[in-house]
Amino acid sequence: MIKDSRNLLERPLYSYADSDHLAQLSAGTSRRWLAGYSYRQTDGAAVSRPPVTPHPQIQMEGVSFVDLVELVAIGGLKNMGFSLLRIRRIVANCQELMGVARPLASLRFQTDAREIFVHKDGQLIEVLGKRGRQAWYEVLEPFLQTLDYERKLALACRWWPLGKDIPIVVDPNYGYGFPVIRNSGVRTEIILERFQAGELEEQIAEDFNVDRIDVERALQFELSRVRPAA
Repeated sequence: MIKDSRNLLERPLYSYADSDHLAQLSAGTSRRWLAGYSYRQTDGAAVSRPPVTPHPQIQMEGVSFVDLVELVAIGGLKNMGFSLLRIRRIVANCQELMGVARPLASLRFQTDAREIFVHKDGQLIEVLGKRGRQAWYEVLEPFLQTLDYERKLALACRWWPLGKDIPIVVDPNYGYGFPVIRNSGVRTEIILERFQAGELEEQIAEDFNVDRIDVERALQFELSRVRPAA
């Protein structure tokens, strides 16, 4: 059962474009951060950049739920001003200090990382600098509070993108891993499609047997995530 759960959490569920949309990243970002990339400088020299979150698994075409969780965390740090080089070093040091391959999506990160970021212990001092405490309180701790964990695997298994008090959830067990209204399995993108087709919120709620407030929350979520331009 645990093996099946792990396979589901780490199985590619999303295209890179879908991942960019869900994590609110610019087009192409998920692929670059997960697979690495290469380019040539103006003088013709080749430059290669590794994945931001390297781990021993064989990379498959597409994005898993665990990948998505990591991308959201990385995006938060990037928006705060951390360079990808520093984020790579943070991830690598957390992998070593915590002994886990996927620190940003692990239960241990939720329980132990506060000490590292707030007090800047051990190897992270040089990469966190003065912003470690700020990164924890403003970016990482609030994000971690939106996650549920599979205790035996110690991996994130569910994400509440608007917070746990809002009934929109991303769970690999429902809606093929795309956002759904809690306890219904109704995908939020379908709610948006119906609304854009001119249907009233009350009608949509009745058709799917959900509360109107849930329809409003689904629309709130979808409209807050404009799909990146290709």
